[in-house]
Amino acid sequence: MMANDETNDTEHAGSKEGCGSDEKAPRIQDPVSELDGRIEDLTDTLLRLQADFDNYKKRVAKEWNERAKTATEGLVRDLLPVLDTFDKAFEDTQKTDDADHDRKGLEGIHRQLLQIIQRQGLREIRTDCGFDPFEHEALMRAESEDADDGKILEVYQKGYSLGGKVIRPAKVKVAKRTELVEITEPDDDNHDNPDDERSE
Repeated sequence: MMANDETNDTEHAGSKEGCGSDEKAPRIQDPVSELDGRIEDLTDTLLRLQADFDNYKKRVAKEWNERAKTATEGLVRDLLPVLDTFDKAFEDTQKTDDADHDRKGLEGIHRQLLQIIQRQGLREIRTDCGFDPFEHEALMRAESEDADDGKILEVYQKGYSLGGKVIRPAKVKVAKRTELVEITEPDDDNHDNPDDERSE
């Protein structure tokens, strides 16, 4: 009986070992592959951060440029009345012959001031062309038989642009073409004479 018990125990132990051999061993991940994956993730994150930072720098630079333009525009706009005063003074000095010396002095100051603000991008709006609603402001329209419709006849106040942007339109008088209507006189030869009809 004891021999049979030992045999059964041996078989039972063998069966346990057989069951254990069917279980899968835990899978060990390759450390190199895991490291490569982490490096790839970190690289993608770094590239996104770099792109965001570049966009941020561009946005800040654009905002500063806009602020600088706004500040310059305000300065130049404040100086425009000074230019207007000089223009009016030039017109007044042209009416007298005794103001040559004063006129030369005014011209020098005017030229210097104009050069300063021109370096900031100021340009005088042309008025030797047709009316442009984006650059000119029509204060008056005058009928004209000789001038083309829309031609600028007179400039009341000069206009200026700064960096390509109109900061003050030119105030002008614009021609309105007058259409001539030709009146044709009736031809007496083509009409019957009432006196002739009565005589018949």
